[in-house]
Amino acid sequence: MRSYELVVIFDPALEEEALDKELSKITSLIEKEKCVVTDVDKWGIRKLAYPIKKQENGYYMIIYFEGNSSIVSELDRVNKINDKILRHLIVKSDESQV
Repeated sequence: MRSYELVVIFDPALEEEALDKELSKITSLIEKEKCVVTDVDKWGIRKLAYPIKKQENGYYMIIYFEGNSSIVSELDRVNKINDKILRHLIVKSDESQV
């Protein structure tokens, strides 16, 4: 199993409850594909380097997980069609997070 990091930038107008709901959608998809979420790091609202979808700020979250490479394409597809996500990026991680 490989270690991955998923960085997600959400719309900053979302309430905390809506953010938790979106996070649970992503983690349940990861776990459904028999992968393990090792850590979730919530950075909060940060200023973007450039406007994305007319937004100057975004709510950053990093999800660390371990699994097979088959999950990457499914996560990418689901995150692209979610209108609450401004941007996302999935990368292989060299170290596993604890």
